[in-house]
Amino acid sequence: MIDKINDFVRKLWISELRCKSNHCDPLEISGRTLILAPHPDDEVFGCGGLIARMVAMGQSPYIVILSGGGASHADCCDISKKSIVEERRKLTREALLMLNFPLENLFEFDFQDGRISEKNEAEIEKLKKLVNELKPANILVPHKGEGWPDHLAAREIGLTFEDANLYEYCVWMWYYHQKDLDWQNGHILRLSNEQRDQKRAAIKSYVEPKAPCGNPWSGVLPEVFIQACSWDKELYFKLR
Repeated sequence: MIDKINDFVRKLWISELRCKSNHCDPLEISGRTLILAPHPDDEVFGCGGLIARMVAMGQSPYIVILSGGGASHADCCDISKKSIVEERRKLTREALLMLNFPLENLFEFDFQDGRISEKNEAEIEKLKKLVNELKPANILVPHKGEGWPDHLAAREIGLTFEDANLYEYCVWMWYYHQKDLDWQNGHILRLSNEQRDQKRAAIKSYVEPKAPCGNPWSGVLPEVFIQACSWDKELYFKLR
């Protein structure tokens, strides 16, 4: 009963956010764009529609996924982290291909899932080198209201790159009751029917495949969360 009440409250909150989002200016991003994601699937949940749109416009973004998501079955079963990472990275390719994304623009790093904040120096240096080579005009990071330490750590890493426009995208922000959002700098991306369907298909390719234990490789995700991220719009906040 408590879970049902919590879900009902979350749905009301999500509806309120969506209403407010509709008053935001349209998102307009041009130039070389890099999406920084803490785990495999965050890039699709938060930016799947934008990815599909930019690909269709001939401006495919670059995607950096910081960890392999090896901790998704912690306290669930005895599947090795190595196996989980291998399977989740396969799912990443399947999902991104549904967005027609060129896989040569995908970069996967080996930060430790659940401990990105510890900032493995070797991985940090690799990331700095990549960003210096790509010289993106725009960098997209998780929103400050995401609630998960890895998401906040990925955001902090993105903030260190000062020579680019910086935007926040929303994944878990929809699920948590965040107040005092910066609506003045909010931007909405309205997806075409095709882009919406591409994103939803990509989400399904992440959340439906099951590990031997019977749970999804990405872990068990709340249905309210999945529905929130399956909207026909995406919300972004410009930081600079």
